[in-house]
Amino acid sequence: MIGNDIIDRQIPISKNWNTPRYLNKIYTSLEQQHISASVDPELMVQILWSLKEAAYKAHQRRFNLKRSYNPIQFNCQIITEENGSIGGEINIDDVIYFSHSKITPQFIHSSVISEEKLKTSAKIFQKSLTLKQDLIATLSSLYKKPQSSRFSIKKNKQFIPFLFLNGIKQDQVFSLSHHGNFSAFILPLTNS
Repeated sequence: MIGNDIIDRQIPISKNWNTPRYLNKIYTSLEQQHISASVDPELMVQILWSLKEAAYKAHQRRFNLKRSYNPIQFNCQIITEENGSIGGEINIDDVIYFSHSKITPQFIHSSVISEEKLKTSAKIFQKSLTLKQDLIATLSSLYKKPQSSRFSIKKNKQFIPFLFLNGIKQDQVFSLSHHGNFSAFILPLTNS
């Protein structure tokens, strides 16, 4: 299973991001240690938030859960940091997701996968107002179907998006995300 989240770094986070009340509501004590030890604590708050959002999307889809987001239940562990890239794991009720975050001056893009070796394809867009159409165009290419094929995206009662082709639900999983001037999608190169 997969999930992704993108954060536009030009949009400030809560003005109370560094207060104990805010931090205790969203971040575990280990995550708060990462934040306080970071060269840029505000950036680390954003990275961890992005990881939690991506994991939430994967976990909700994987177990077909109702919408209920409690970020303190998502335990993020950062394992590697190098050259604008962070790798780690997120644990939710003893379910592990493997994570990767790309950090640029403009955005943070985090993705999670349920299988460590799962290969994915991600696309990031600046100021894209056509994220769903961009995803459908990519899937049309992958399915080797003309773009005139009747692809659509519909959400189920838990608001999880699914792909349909000519009204028939497809097994292809994907994750959409947008924030500020950025949008992104990710999909597995083999369906999970």
